[in-house]
Amino acid sequence: MLVSKKLILQLLGCGVIVGIHWSLFYGSIKISNISIATSTLSTGTLFVAFLEPIFFKRKIKMSEIILSLVIMTCIFFIFNTEISYWKGILLGISCAFLSALFSVVNGIMYKKGSSDIITFYEMVGAFFTLTALMTVCNDWEAIATIKIEDVFWLLILGGLLTSFPLLMTMKLMKHITPFTLMLSVNLEPVYAILIAFLIWKDSEKMSPVFYISTSIMILAICVNGYLKSKNNKISITK
Repeated sequence: MLVSKKLILQLLGCGVIVGIHWSLFYGSIKISNISIATSTLSTGTLFVAFLEPIFFKRKIKMSEIILSLVIMTCIFFIFNTEISYWKGILLGISCAFLSALFSVVNGIMYKKGSSDIITFYEMVGAFFTLTALMTVCNDWEAIATIKIEDVFWLLILGGLLTSFPLLMTMKLMKHITPFTLMLSVNLEPVYAILIAFLIWKDSEKMSPVFYISTSIMILAICVNGYLKSKNNKISITK
């Protein structure tokens, strides 16, 4: 399949977004912890609620505005309670914005080519972006000190847990909206926080307000997803 130069540049641009998104996500983990980084990813739904109407030229739905307000309130409480992690929270929210932007743009890109080709060029763009960031940050010493077992886990992380899900996501975009996709992503904090706490224990222990706010945020997102699914079924039957 022939791909135009314009489309290649667009896909490489999407890859740039992905590369910066990854850097911000792992940067958030590094300067705070896994719980903070994954909980702030839930704000991606907030950003999609406003980006999707712009890109797809539709009206903002009241349910999405209410959901956004709930998420903003929860993040406010998390921010005030875990103020010592404010840098990690800001990086996490920035990461969530780029994740939302990427999802919305991919909602348009999937119509322009096959999932394999789109994913390939996006990964190329992400690779060069990460390489450029490592050069700017002078972080090549980290590469030189990588152990054999680290290479194995990097292949698992990059291939099985990143590239493959991204490819599957592109195939899903033919059937679901970016907003619905982001709703599923918001389940990530649930298992990530639990696994992190089981492995790293005290370093991942947060305040009760953090867990309450995160639970409310995720519950609101799940309820919103359920109502959307129910409304879609009603409209189809009609």
